[in-house]
Order: sequence, then C-alpha cells, then structure tokens
Amino acid sequence: MTYDWALYACLFLALWSAMVAGVFSAFSEFIMSALSKAEPASGIEAMQHINRDVIRTSFVAGILAIPFLSVALAIYAVTVYEGTGRVILVMGAATYVVSVFGTTIFANVPMNNRLDALDGKRAEARDYWSENVRNWTRFNHVRALGSVLTAGLYLAAAITLVSSGQVWR
Repeated sequence: MTYDWALYACLFLALWSAMVAGVFSAFSEFIMSALSKAEPASGIEAMQHINRDVIRTSFVAGILAIPFLSVALAIYAVTVYEGTGRVILVMGAATYVVSVFGTTIFANVPMNNRLDALDGKRAEARDYWSENVRNWTRFNHVRALGSVLTAGLYLAAAITLVSSGQVWR
C-alpha cells in the first residue's frame, strides 16, 4: 500500500506552518520587546535591517508559498475527499490565508514599509516607533496563533485521512 500525496502535503504544511509559528512567536515574545527597549533610533535601524534581510530568505518564500499550496490542497480535497478530512483541509487553508497571509500583506508589511521610509533620528520616527512596536506585535500575535492553528489543522487532517482510509491505495 502507498499513501496519497495529499498526506505528505498535510505533513509538510503542518511542519512548515509550525516553523513559521516559531519565528513569529520569537518576534512577539522577545525580539520586539528587546528592540523596543533600545534607543528609538537603534531599534528602528535594527528593524529596518531585519525587514530588508528577511525578504531574501526561505522563511518569506514559505510564507508566500503556503497559501497557494493550501488552497490547491483544499480544492483537491473538495473534489476527492469526503467528511471531516475535507472540512479540516479547507479550514487549514482558510485559517492560514486569512490570519497569516492576509495579516502579513495588509498589516505587517505596510507597517514595515512605513518604518523603512523613516530616518530613525528624526522626531517623527521616534514618535512612530512606539506605535509601530505595539501594533506590529499585536498583528504578529495573530500571525503566530494562525500559524499554530494551521499546523494543528494539517496534522489533524493527516490523522483523519489515514484513520478514515481515504489516503490508502
């Protein structure tokens, strides 16, 4: 017997979503806290470097790939699977697309872009920095929680598909 490729996709998406959750959690738990305690110009400069460097990483590639892989798997699930496995796969895609991808595109990235355009030594930047740290971290909590939920949903989907016999051939 062999497993359906979708089982491996579930396990891959669960693992990658959990890794994304770990990075987001690190930022929310202690990186942003540490940056906020630095002098505003230093915190701003460090965050600007982080935001510029992160673009060229596999982490961002994963953040951008997961929604497309998730939606493709959800479409496949709707056409092939029945019952709880199908529902969980659709929920996994929806959870990630809204809470992680959507929050990244519509909240965190715009704040990163605004911060990148500022000169950390100017009063305007210092005033924005505390607001940025607070709001960016708040939205990052959403992304971390969404990533954890997504990982759990994909793991639950894998278990459900195996236990229901839908991925065996």
